[in-house]
Amino acid sequence: MSKLTKVVIAIVALFMIYVIYLLTATEDIGSFENVRASGEINRSMRAWVVGSKGFERDRSNNIISFHARDRYDQEAIVSLQEPAPPEIVNAEVVELFGHLHGNNFIALRVSIVKLAE
Repeated sequence: MSKLTKVVIAIVALFMIYVIYLLTATEDIGSFENVRASGEINRSMRAWVVGSKGFERDRSNNIISFHARDRYDQEAIVSLQEPAPPEIVNAEVVELFGHLHGNNFIALRVSIVKLAE
């Protein structure tokens, strides 16, 4: 094999590893600042649930908002478009999809990633 062929194979292999890394879902806690920088564009991020601050409920006792914390210990109020699943009170990490308005994360979707042990 020529030297050029080896270099091309190495570059292709590194590129494939990079693509796989980008496409693989991460379990890292996200940053509200990254979402804020996107403006009105909806983005996904993971955050810790701050259960100690309680959960706001509607008249039907559905959870409609709660507090979440990012990897930089910034907190935001998560306002839900649809009521959250009741199990969220036991969640440690959630995946949020939405955007920020000030200190409010407007979540179009929330899913539980990890329940508290």
